[in-house]
Amino acid sequence: MQKFEFYHGTSTLFLDSIKRVGLGGINPNIEYKTLDLLKHLAIDAKKYIPDNIYYRNNHVSIQAMANQQPVLFKYTNGKEELFHFRHDGIFIALSLHRAIVYATVNKYGSEILQTCINLYQELTIKIKNYSIPDKLNIISIQNLIKTQPEPIIIKISNIRDEDLAKEDGKTAKEALDLLRYTIIPMLSDEDLFEFKQHCNFELLKPVPAENLQFFKVKTIGHLKDKNFEYSLVEL
Repeated sequence: MQKFEFYHGTSTLFLDSIKRVGLGGINPNIEYKTLDLLKHLAIDAKKYIPDNIYYRNNHVSIQAMANQQPVLFKYTNGKEELFHFRHDGIFIALSLHRAIVYATVNKYGSEILQTCINLYQELTIKIKNYSIPDKLNIISIQNLIKTQPEPIIIKISNIRDEDLAKEDGKTAKEALDLLRYTIIPMLSDEDLFEFKQHCNFELLKPVPAENLQFFKVKTIGHLKDKNFEYSLVEL
């Protein structure tokens, strides 16, 4: 049976913790209450900066993320994509490219944390003395903004199908078997690359550090440009 390798994009901010307790040993959204923080910031953004460009352009995904609800995005080219916005677990990708995009877009290594920082910065521009309640600011956003985390990719091996779940909460084994025995033999390399962009799974148990490889990501160009390139340097 074909064994798949999976990837997780994050930042050096979480590197020491992952090396210590494994991937999934700690969920930052729970440990540091970043989801609660996002809910608070989303309410304040809607109240104080409803016409802010960043908030206007992203308010649908911000609300879906804060409420942990799926949302269907429709693009100008007619394509549609369903985003689940589930952050109660740790998710990994079958596509290295997808993990690199995530790590590159989210400078601080977490979609929720990145959104919190973006909202906080926009709120402080509008409200000079804006502050967050201490009980929600466990991760200390003010100090994080002063840091310069780097994107990293974690390559994950030796995961049993039974230790994964699909993003919609269903079992991963059926989906992976379909991929192994039906989809991979049928698709061209180009089509398979596109298909894998949507293959993300939740870890049902932590992955120990001995099953992880860590790489710094070096990128050239913009993600949406044809000249976008990346390289990985093992840590």
